[in-house]
Amino acid sequence: MEGYCSNMFDWGTHWFDMFFFYNDDKPAESVMGQIDTAKWGRVFGVPVESSGVSAIRFTNGIQALLLTGEDHGGTCSNRIIGSKGVIEVEVNKGPRLRMLREGAAAWETPNLEGIVPKVGDTVLSVLDALKCMQTGERPVLSSHNALRATELIFATYESSRRRACVTLPLEIEDSPLLDMLGDAGTVTFA
Repeated sequence: MEGYCSNMFDWGTHWFDMFFFYNDDKPAESVMGQIDTAKWGRVFGVPVESSGVSAIRFTNGIQALLLTGEDHGGTCSNRIIGSKGVIEVEVNKGPRLRMLREGAAAWETPNLEGIVPKVGDTVLSVLDALKCMQTGERPVLSSHNALRATELIFATYESSRRRACVTLPLEIEDSPLLDMLGDAGTVTFA
């Protein structure tokens, strides 16, 4: 699996969530990452890397790669490479979804009419939360999912700080990114 976005903390969390979704919610076991903070910025007042790479290994052997930065090089938001073909999601200047089946000469663009709801993501998430309140199921946007994605973000930062692969669960009590930025990364709240 591959993902491409501007940074890990703001956008990367969504792609990490998608990696779990694509991989049937199998747990991640390790992360190898590197970040660049030469031109770091802030999102909602929180420091973020200027570019990075995060390689995740899941307990079932599946691997994922997230590339971040202004020029991450991706031609889509997500790519799933399987034994029978490739699926690309949100293709740059292209369709929302396309598939290249094993042995096919060209990409297919499936008709998403009737499959993808016309209401926005926020409406869908609220409807899912309401349904889960009635059924007792876990919502798609649960805190459990957010913690899993956040662990991958901090594991990537920790891997960069250690210059080594990080085994999960992550056992640190600080922010590796803030530590690496030192005084420059100080977050103040007015």
